[in-house]
Amino acid sequence: MNSLQKNNVHLGRNVRRLREIKNIKQESLALSLSLSQQKISKLEQSETIDDDTLNRIADALEISVDAIKNFDHEAIINNTSNNTMSSGTNFNAIEKIIELYERLIESEKDKNAILSLNTPLKLINEEDTLGSYLKQHTSTLNKRND
Repeated sequence: MNSLQKNNVHLGRNVRRLREIKNIKQESLALSLSLSQQKISKLEQSETIDDDTLNRIADALEISVDAIKNFDHEAIINNTSNNTMSSGTNFNAIEKIIELYERLIESEKDKNAILSLNTPLKLINEEDTLGSYLKQHTSTLNKRND
């Protein structure tokens, strides 16, 4: 029996989505199936895929044939959204970038302050941090700035 379209299941589209979720390129899947990348592209455009090929694809993706046949993109999106909301984690990439950029600016200011001292850096040993060195030598910095 062939895996024909049942209840509007587009097997090729499901294969593509599952492959993308697993972060596998068409070329990699093609190599593991001894097929061309073009053949994988055509399979992913097909609504139906014969059982033998579907079994080989499932093995290569390390998933079950049922996972391909019953894949529901909407359910994955809903499940992911619910897990994100329930975890209480709110990660904002822009805020993180700004935070890292501000830390970089502070680091550059500290570096410039040390360089403006014109004192040998050998005064800093492995146990000292840049911040402790600056605290010890702020009076020298302040005198030079006056």
